Amino acid sequence: MRGRGGAPALLAAVLLVLGCGSACATSPPPPDPPARPTPTEPAAVGALFEGPATDLGDHYCSGSVVDSPAGDLVLTAAHCVAAGDGTPARTGMSFVPGYHDGVRPHGVWTVASAAVDPQFLADGDPDFDVAFLTVQPADGAGPVEDVTGGFPIAFDPGAGDAVRAIGYPDEDDGPTVRSGVTQQFSPTQLVLPAPGLEDGTSGGPWLRAGAAGPEIVGLTGGYEQGGYSFDTSYSTYLAGSFVALRDQAAQAPG
Repeated sequence: MRGRGGAPALLAAVLLVLGCGSACATSPPPPDPPARPTPTEPAAVGALFEGPATDLGDHYCSGSVVDSPAGDLVLTAAHCVAAGDGTPARTGMSFVPGYHDGVRPHGVWTVASAAVDPQFLADGDPDFDVAFLTVQPADGAGPVEDVTGGFPIAFDPGAGDAVRAIGYPDEDDGPTVRSGVTQQFSPTQLVLPAPGLEDGTSGGPWLRAGAAGPEIVGLTGGYEQGGYSFDTSYSTYLAGSFVALRDQAAQAPG
C-alpha cells in the first residue's frame, strides 16, 4: 500500500514542476550601476561663479566634487557662501568643474542648497569654515560625480602630509596648483607654506596621495579666511565632527 499509494503523489509533483515553465526560473539580479569615473584635478576641481548658468558673472571662489551616495556634493569654504553674521547661506550661484579659458568642459551646476555649521553662520568662526553644497545640473543630466568623479575626504587627517592645493585666483582663467607639506597651526587649523594661493582660491582642496587615489585633507579657508599673506594658507581642520555636516548635506533635497 505504501508503494502504490506514493506513485500518484510523485507523478503530481513531477507534473507540477514541469508545468511551472518560465515562472520557476530565478530572475537575474539587476545590473550594477555604472562605475563613477576616478576623480582627477582637471575634472573634479572647479570654480564658483556669482550668478546662474544663464549669466555666470565672475568666479570668486573654488570647490571640489566629493564622493557621496547621490553624487551631488561639492566641498568649499563656508565664507564663500555665508557672511557669518547670522544670515542664511546663499544659494543659486553656479559651480563649473574643470573650468579653464572660458570653457565649461563638464557643464554648469546650480547650487541648490548649502550645509554650513551654525557656529559659522552665527559669527564666522574660522574653526568651522567648511560648507557642503548640493548641486543640480543646469545644462545637462545626471549627478556631477557621475561626470567628474568625486574625491574622498580623509577626516582627522593629522598633519605632515605632502599635498597639492588647487584653486582659481580671481584674476586668472584657470586653476593654480601649489605643493607643500601641511603643518598643525592649532588643534583646529592646518597651515600650508605654499606661496601663490591668491584671492579666489578659497574653498579649493588640499589633496594628498591616498591608497585608492587623491583624497582631501584640507581646503583653503579657516584662519583669516585662508590667510592674509599669499605666502601662507590655512584650512579648518577636518575633524570627524564634520562627517555630520556632510551627511546633512547628503540628505538635503537635490
